Amino acid sequence: MTSPSAPSEGTRLAAPRAVHRAGESALLAEYPDTASVLAAAAAVQALDPPHLVDLVPAETTLLLSGTAARDLDSLRALLDHLPAPGEEQSAGTERSIGVVYDGEDLTEVAELLGLSPDALIAAHTGATWTAAFGGFAPGFAYLVPGDVPDASDVVSAQTDGSGSPGPPWDVPRRAEPRTAVPAGAVGLAARYCGIYPRSSPGGWQLIGRTEAELFDTARTPPALLTPGTRVRFTAQRAVSRLSATTSALARARSEAAAVPSRLARRRGARAVPLEDARPALEVLAPGQLLLLQDGGRAGQGAIGVSTSGAFDRGALVRADVAVGNSPRAAVLESLWGPVRLRALVPTVVAVSGAPGTLTVHRTDPEVGELELEPAEAQDHAIALDPQDVLVIGPPAEGLRRLLAIRGGVRGVRRTTADPGPGASAGASTGASTGASAESGAVLGSLSRDTLSGLGPAPLEAGDVLLIGPVHGLDAVPDRAPGPTGAERESEQEHASGADERSPSAAASSLRIRVHAGPRDELLGSEALDALTSTQWTVRGDSDRIGVRLDGPALPVPEGAGSLPSEATVPGAIQVPPSGLPVVFGPDHPSTGGYPVLAVVTRAGLDLLAQAAPGSTVRFVPAD
Repeated sequence: MTSPSAPSEGTRLAAPRAVHRAGESALLAEYPDTASVLAAAAAVQALDPPHLVDLVPAETTLLLSGTAARDLDSLRALLDHLPAPGEEQSAGTERSIGVVYDGEDLTEVAELLGLSPDALIAAHTGATWTAAFGGFAPGFAYLVPGDVPDASDVVSAQTDGSGSPGPPWDVPRRAEPRTAVPAGAVGLAARYCGIYPRSSPGGWQLIGRTEAELFDTARTPPALLTPGTRVRFTAQRAVSRLSATTSALARARSEAAAVPSRLARRRGARAVPLEDARPALEVLAPGQLLLLQDGGRAGQGAIGVSTSGAFDRGALVRADVAVGNSPRAAVLESLWGPVRLRALVPTVVAVSGAPGTLTVHRTDPEVGELELEPAEAQDHAIALDPQDVLVIGPPAEGLRRLLAIRGGVRGVRRTTADPGPGASAGASTGASTGASAESGAVLGSLSRDTLSGLGPAPLEAGDVLLIGPVHGLDAVPDRAPGPTGAERESEQEHASGADERSPSAAASSLRIRVHAGPRDELLGSEALDALTSTQWTVRGDSDRIGVRLDGPALPVPEGAGSLPSEATVPGAIQVPPSGLPVVFGPDHPSTGGYPVLAVVTRAGLDLLAQAAPGSTVRFVPAD
């Protein structure tokens, strides 16, 4: 990070109003206004502490995520003694965005604000907007009107209580959200302005549209509007709209023209270029859901990108170590199964996660088939010869099984009948039946984020997995090392249920450790006591975004059911107005407006990754 100019001697930012623990290794700091949040974020970013993993500003809070619980004291002390950022750091980037003001809700919004449509456009283009924080989708920024003061103004405002300036733009969301809002739509809601980076459902009031590209993974940074960026909107003349087909073709031509430069940037950023990877396994049958996952995308929360990565991190480490990979290398994450794969070259694989059978159909009849029972199949390196077929059976209990391949997965090659205008990106020459397109890392990770859609799409039959070089890797151990102390502690708390599981069967009972906060004081001790005294049941609509629980509704005090959007972490137990808790998984939204009562430990989240529908869960205090 670029170091700012030195602040005036003795000039410091006021300490946060309050600091709450947010799980094992994160803190949530409260500030009086958005300007104070952005000033604190700029100061922390300038100091660039080595143990800081992520820094996520929101409307009135700042989330700091460390590497471990031992970092909490130093992060807390850091917040109490932040120097005011210098001019270079506080100035921020400025963007000018052209808008065609022909939104479907323009007239209605003008009436709500007591303005004519022309006066609304003049007010919108006359204001300087500031990106306060990201969320909802990668590249979506919540813009607030009015300039964010410089460092000296923030110090003054914190002293006299004046806060940050800005006219009111309080516009209610639509009573009925739209099922599809087009990419580039400019909308207003509550006190914010926002631009949809992609087509998605939404309830904001639409006043116009822009051609600006809000999010591009080949760009650094990928988000056009990062926290602190100032934005001025300029009105563009409304011309006759292009037909959907013509518009799509124009966008395709633009994207195709950008392919060479994007490829150069992407290949330059890879530790192992995709062209150096080699085919290893072909997917014959993917089961219910087969994803690529690795250690995830840390440090991207400020632009609306969650960490993602393997749900069961302990299983990721054990599978990778079993084949000699680094412990965060990409693996296959299978939901339910069974999965069938064909080896294309000699290779070594290992399976971890939920226990289940493993079968290898050998091409050499003299070798014979290999059939392993659940206890034998776990964390055990298995050599495959070309054309051997590996069958990963469905879990005997639990949900997810992870397959590591020696060399680590580097990408996936897909064959499509019609590659489309943009398929040349990373593509190699295909067979006569179609083009072969290769997908690699996105923002430094192969993980598929099921909420945002980042990362390679779910694997399908015919997909070929590409692996990296095996030279320089650790030797394959006789047996993968056992679980860590935290994992062993969690396993001792895990009381197994029936021997065999299916999606409809009753599942095991889990004891999950949690840290109270960050909003336990807001929701009250009664809600926390109810959380830890209730036996909860995992619902069938749980997924990688969140594990949804059934049981008696938690008591939610009046006025505590919602709060200004603030950053969240994996394992956060969010309490919506229904009172039924949701435990955020790795693909959770980066910010949310419901209070978080407690946060599950990392080892506890590994257990929840294997909690099938019908499993029962009890939360116990970690402290």
